[in-house]
Amino acid sequence: MQENTELGANWEGFVKMLLHRLDIPTRGDIHDLHARLDKLEQLIYQKQPGVRKETVQKTAKRKSASSVVLEIIANYPEGTNFKTIKAATGYDDKKLRNIIFRLDKIGKIEKVKRGIYKKI
Repeated sequence: MQENTELGANWEGFVKMLLHRLDIPTRGDIHDLHARLDKLEQLIYQKQPGVRKETVQKTAKRKSASSVVLEIIANYPEGTNFKTIKAATGYDDKKLRNIIFRLDKIGKIEKVKRGIYKKI
């Protein structure tokens, strides 16, 4: 039994010596590199806080599909048809019909007549 533990210890030592001599990184080396990279990234974000804030603001300015459709309908006080809304938004028929249905249901728009919608 004693020989097996000595053999195992010698084997581990041999592998470590090989890795060191051949400059092969170990799991610990890779972990240390990741930790150093994380620290560097944190320093970069601390030095340039404006870059990170601008990206957050850009995503906050994005409008919902319903608000886009509502703005287009609002541009036509007498009302506009489905084809005009579709051309302006580029949404497919199903999406656009669902949006118009929801806007009508919550009372943001009204149907003037079939296919013609007006903002309330």
